[in-house]
Amino acid sequence: MLKRLMILSLILGLFSTGLLAAEKDYQAAKKPALTLKASDLSVIEKATQKNFKGLTTKEKGLLLKYLKDYAGSAKHQKNDAKSDMKDKKDPVKPKKPTKMMKKVSKK
Repeated sequence: MLKRLMILSLILGLFSTGLLAAEKDYQAAKKPALTLKASDLSVIEKATQKNFKGLTTKEKGLLLKYLKDYAGSAKHQKNDAKSDMKDKKDPVKPKKPTKMMKKVSKK
């Protein structure tokens, strides 16, 4: 019985450690800074009905502000500077030839 209890606690410990390690890569959600009013909701409704076409620049600015606030407050993956630099390697581009080479004929 004691062996079963030890094995069970070991398995649960490993499983919970794995869950904590996976959760470590994400930043927790925060409360949004903006509170939407009825007029804000009408702008969002108008944008969805018109498929984001025909909006004024003021309405587009409001929508961008709402989206940025939501993106900042939602749960998201942590940015790791080292992994970002590895992913953004610039491919080596071949240089363009400056002069045309003459073809050598073998006769």
